[in-house]
Amino acid sequence: MMFDEPTYLIQFGYNGQTIVKRALQNEHTDGVILSPTDYEFENSTQLAKQVNNSGRTVLFDPQYYIPRTERTAAQSYPYFKSKGGDEFETVVVQRKPQREDLCREIISVQDEMEVDAYISPARHIDALVDRKINEWKDLTNSFIKIAREEGRDIPVFASLPVEGDVISHPDERNEFLDYVTSPNPDGFYVSVQYEMGQRYPLTGAQDVHAYVDLMKSLRMNQFEVIAGHSHQIAHLLFACGVNAFASGHYKNTKSFDIGRWEPDDEGFGRTVIYYYSDEILNDIRVEQGLQNLHASGFDISRIRTPSPYDNDLFASTSPESSEWKLSEASWDHYIYACYEISRKYRGQTIQEKIDTAKEHINTGSELYDDMLNYVNEDELESVDSDVFEQWASILEIVEEEISNPLKKEMLEM
Repeated sequence: MMFDEPTYLIQFGYNGQTIVKRALQNEHTDGVILSPTDYEFENSTQLAKQVNNSGRTVLFDPQYYIPRTERTAAQSYPYFKSKGGDEFETVVVQRKPQREDLCREIISVQDEMEVDAYISPARHIDALVDRKINEWKDLTNSFIKIAREEGRDIPVFASLPVEGDVISHPDERNEFLDYVTSPNPDGFYVSVQYEMGQRYPLTGAQDVHAYVDLMKSLRMNQFEVIAGHSHQIAHLLFACGVNAFASGHYKNTKSFDIGRWEPDDEGFGRTVIYYYSDEILNDIRVEQGLQNLHASGFDISRIRTPSPYDNDLFASTSPESSEWKLSEASWDHYIYACYEISRKYRGQTIQEKIDTAKEHINTGSELYDDMLNYVNEDELESVDSDVFEQWASILEIVEEEISNPLKKEMLEM
């Protein structure tokens, strides 16, 4: 096993180098997943060396979801220059010689970064149709074969970027699992995309259960699993045996969004400051959440998740006087909170992990109910309160599904 204990990896995004360096310096991460769209090849390689020298994990996501890109950083990577960019043609993945050349170039990039495991390139699976599945399988099979025959003796993870609709129904999800497990990698790096408005499965009982069940099923098939583009749902994921989750700066690293790799799709808007509270399993908007609670007389220290970075906010006389910057303390605080989530589940059996997640959700629910004694629900519009009931119900389903001791043992292996 590559991950002996529940693990947190910083997923690269906007301002990623700065965040990774601070987290390394303060020992608030287990490693990093680098990407080609945010920083140029030379800079990413230099950062990889720093992470390696610190004894932490280095991974690289080739991000071949939509090869056409006008981003300068991506064009600095050899495989984007020769096999992607604006000159991309589908023959690159459809014809074996070109596909194998692409895989060798991506392996070469990962070797230069001295990654601890290879991650395959992958096309986005947005429908359960033969063409999409076969394109994914051909590229994944080629990569695994070449990595094992010509690469270093390290694990190979299959990248699995999939649309939420593909896994939403049990029968289709089982069929999908049969397809994607056939290449037999050492593990999976999973990213699931949801429709705008619900871009990741914080709420929506069917979507959350489908997401968690996919991860659980992969683990029960003895694959290591990294949940990419994730968030506090890691509480549920660790409770069903997932090995690691990845999240980081800016919204694109908390939800998988294929549109982010489309040309001309910047998507930046007005800066809004959020505070992450693991006590209530939510981000709470400072100007419309913390301020209203504070003004109402609620002791906002009760929803504080202590970190080395949150003193600037909570040491203020009131939230209104805070000068917390999104590019600095608020995201460092979120990174630290993610790191601490992984620590809560270390050294525990599957049943103990389920119990820990249950207790956490129950505590958050009670705290949220008490907050409503001070403010109206619409004053806490940034808090997704559905998680409290839905996540508890899904944990009950997970517990029932793995009630057999053999199944529990499989998730702990």
